[in-house]
Amino acid sequence: MSPLPERRLQTLAAVLEDPQRFPATAWLCAPPLLLGWAPESPAAVLLTAAPGQTVPCPPGLARLLFMDEVQLLMERLTRQVPGATAELRVQVLYRYKTQHEFPALTSHPDELAGHLAAAVKAGSLSAPAALAHFQKCFSHFTLEAVRHILAQAMLRI
Repeated sequence: MSPLPERRLQTLAAVLEDPQRFPATAWLCAPPLLLGWAPESPAAVLLTAAPGQTVPCPPGLARLLFMDEVQLLMERLTRQVPGATAELRVQVLYRYKTQHEFPALTSHPDELAGHLAAAVKAGSLSAPAALAHFQKCFSHFTLEAVRHILAQAMLRI
């Protein structure tokens, strides 16, 4: 008998890429030591058939958050950084879990440009879309300044 789909081990990157495919009441399970988290870290999503049902985590993993929190977190992240890389998704989840905050990724032009450039380089965002998003966030910048900031970010990556 094959394992139930919700019990299969996955990676944090795979779960965080599309958290909407899981029920909001499911649990995200990940390694209990947060410091070692990376996109390739093991993860699982546990479903329960009834409220209060006890479902053990896969060995080496601990219950982290309900998927509704993860879904809201990733939705907010992709509004700030469309095409967010797997590394950024894990970093934001880590910061949310350890510091109980969501980082303001659009408050510093260089930081946002770096995240957008990483998304372009990873292929999850087109260069024109990155330019348009950056302009939307920093509409007081000239087009020339926006292009310069994004070009510099691309060179740093």
